[in-house]
Amino acid sequence: GLDQSFPKVFCYYLKPYKPIVSLIQMAAFDHRPFTFDEYGGKQFKPYRDFIDHSYISLSKGYFFHTIGKAANSSVKSIFYDLELASTHWKQPSVHDRSSSPLLSPFQLDSDALQKVFGDSNYVRFVFVRNPFSRLLSCYLDRIYDQRSRPYRSLCGFCDKPIGYKFQFEEFIEIICDQTDFQQNNHWRLMYADSMFELIHYTFIGKQEYFADDMNRLLKILGQDSSRFNMADRSNSPKAIQSDTLLGQFWRKKTIELVQDRYSKDFTYFGYDPDSI
Repeated sequence: GLDQSFPKVFCYYLKPYKPIVSLIQMAAFDHRPFTFDEYGGKQFKPYRDFIDHSYISLSKGYFFHTIGKAANSSVKSIFYDLELASTHWKQPSVHDRSSSPLLSPFQLDSDALQKVFGDSNYVRFVFVRNPFSRLLSCYLDRIYDQRSRPYRSLCGFCDKPIGYKFQFEEFIEIICDQTDFQQNNHWRLMYADSMFELIHYTFIGKQEYFADDMNRLLKILGQDSSRFNMADRSNSPKAIQSDTLLGQFWRKKTIELVQDRYSKDFTYFGYDPDSI
């Protein structure tokens, strides 16, 4: 379990692990100024990943973290639209962080960050995904085609030349042997990437129930969800239907590796480790 100094999160599920309520009961938040280092962020991920994948709206009072290969492009697209709704500006590419209408933590001073992470009026949310589906999607989308930045990063980590073809089992073995810090954000343990021990999330959505969960989240934020067609909402560069391919790739060895290495993702986000 978590150290007693960390918040305790209670999510209530109905089988098959579909969230019906997302609630938080937490210890009193420490009122010291928030800094990435002081709160132990570097045990999970590089600082650049923290500022690249964290999004803040001061006007609407929310913070969210995007997890690679867990509906992150769709989430960003919706909240970019909301942030720009009262302007004549067109939505920028969700893949260019520097043009985002939402703030990054580095743009706020420690007192403002303390409010974002500690004020009970702020909504802090993240979307997650079944680890088996997420990792297969990552392999097919980011590794198999040998062209992406995560692929080049993996080649560098393994001292392989660009053009080297990683087999799926080899990919799983490598990433399961990496530390949280070493892992790329597209396959990093979601528990670590979201800094789940440090951030008091008030809502956890799932890609598997994206439309229902996003509608519920928008209602919590007091926003009208009717303007969005959630069923067709996808801004991923490539649509990879990895759920239909699970049986073709996963074998006993790789399943057991992921069950062990990603055990916190199964436990804390309510996924069945025996789902395949």
